[in-house]
Amino acid sequence: MKLGIVADEIDRDFHKAVTVGRALGIERYEVRNLTTGRVPLCDPAELRAVERAGVEITAISPGLFKFTENAADFARDMAEVYPRAADCAHRWKLPGIIVFGFHKLTDGSRPAELVEWLARAGERAAADGLLLFIEPEPICCCDTASGTAALIRASGAASLRINYDPGNVAWLENRDPLNDFEAAAPFVANVHVKDLRPLTRGPAHPEWVPAGEGMIDYRAHFEALERIGYRGPVSLEPHMDGRPETIARCKSALEKCIARKEETHA
Repeated sequence: MKLGIVADEIDRDFHKAVTVGRALGIERYEVRNLTTGRVPLCDPAELRAVERAGVEITAISPGLFKFTENAADFARDMAEVYPRAADCAHRWKLPGIIVFGFHKLTDGSRPAELVEWLARAGERAAADGLLLFIEPEPICCCDTASGTAALIRASGAASLRINYDPGNVAWLENRDPLNDFEAAAPFVANVHVKDLRPLTRGPAHPEWVPAGEGMIDYRAHFEALERIGYRGPVSLEPHMDGRPETIARCKSALEKCIARKEETHA
């Protein structure tokens, strides 16, 4: 398992994040927020510092399309954010970019142009030799893995994939979304791991916990990933406090889930 972590889950200072992570045996990092802003809209000196850190960068998450609701937003994202994100992906030899599936409108509906935007973004990425990994997110139109898979198929874009994140879907639906997996399976290209307890106080008050301590059966999810031959990155995204002891606890918990899976099949 290529286990890593979303760096700013430890600290936005990449050097500090890597110092903590390496002490715990983590050599793979996903880059999202740095001290001067979200990648790539941050101080170029911070991007150079990431390059000099001597660790493996597995993905970048520039926040593309997370709050995009209309044509003007989409055009601005594609003109101002996407090219710089694509440049980072090429410089760091990444296969693609984590993006989101466009913000739901005020009434919870989808923008009419949603599928068209997905197709256009996918075509642009394909022309640049990149993939777009769509992360299901409760506030976005692509809010479940199965729903995202359906929209990918509707777009017809061959360069769209899924950043598989059962924690986000559990946050939306207050359940383990294991039955979401089969529809998403052909598109899974990156994985995030976080867990949460049942939402007794509603979605505005999630209680995030290490894998295996909440509602998600990560052993079953990793069995499903193994069945499809997934060998890509797996990044911790605890949404907790970032303390070294918390990160160590999250890493150990996930490793125990994987170990129990392997023992079951031994």
